[in-house]
Amino acid sequence: MTSENLIPSGMMEDLASDSENVDARVNPFSDEIVFKYCLDGTKERFFSLKEKAIYSTEKELADFADQVSLYSGCSHHRYQISIAKQLIQEGSDSWNTISGKDLNHAPLLVDAFPEIERRFQKISHSSRGLSWQDMDVLRRIAGCDENGAMNRENFDRLWFWMYPVAFTLSKEHMKVLWESLQPRWIQGLITREEAQNALFVREGQREEVQKPGTFVLRFPTSRSWPHPDAGSLVVTYVGADSNIHNKLISLHDQRINSKPFSELLLEEPELLRLGSVGR
Repeated sequence: MTSENLIPSGMMEDLASDSENVDARVNPFSDEIVFKYCLDGTKERFFSLKEKAIYSTEKELADFADQVSLYSGCSHHRYQISIAKQLIQEGSDSWNTISGKDLNHAPLLVDAFPEIERRFQKISHSSRGLSWQDMDVLRRIAGCDENGAMNRENFDRLWFWMYPVAFTLSKEHMKVLWESLQPRWIQGLITREEAQNALFVREGQREEVQKPGTFVLRFPTSRSWPHPDAGSLVVTYVGADSNIHNKLISLHDQRINSKPFSELLLEEPELLRLGSVGR
């Protein structure tokens, strides 16, 4: 009689099942799952990645990020997947602090602002805080009501936009720009409209665009996690044709390690001088 015959058949089935589970955990995301994520829209990716962030380990998410980046040919997806677990966890912790874990409580944004600012500074590893103008931009992103009341859905809209921005600012080359006072390279969480208005000169009733090459930096308010451009940097500038243009700036330039990011920006032929946002 072999040793296997001494094991009850039910236990053999359990052992086989456990073995299959171990194999599944080695690579929980099949090619089919990876391809589906690559083909899905932002809304579908949001729900899919949110679930994966809750139930997967950091290592599994890192492997998934590599697979998606490889199959999609877009490294920006890796970035959004890599921050997913921390983004979800810190968002829940922050909301619990703001709401007092009361499901029916809709705090005012003005009351929640100190906690939101504290989280922003923690994620960005920066001492620079947020202004009241920044809070107003966050209010519009969150979609709060006219009184500024904020439910969990409003907070999530704010958080899924703000977290990637703060995480981007934690990178050393970006933090230097963010904390710079003279000149103020990044003048806050400004909207596209603010950036474009800053590129006009007004004299009495006259209004004309500034000199070609004048630019301001901003984060796109229409791009939230897990969109591949969430947390990216956009330059709004006056082109040689005297029209206003918007351009996504690569934050993965290999030259970043050899010279300041501000110098790399000014090496772009379209960008000649930093503009100012009147706040």
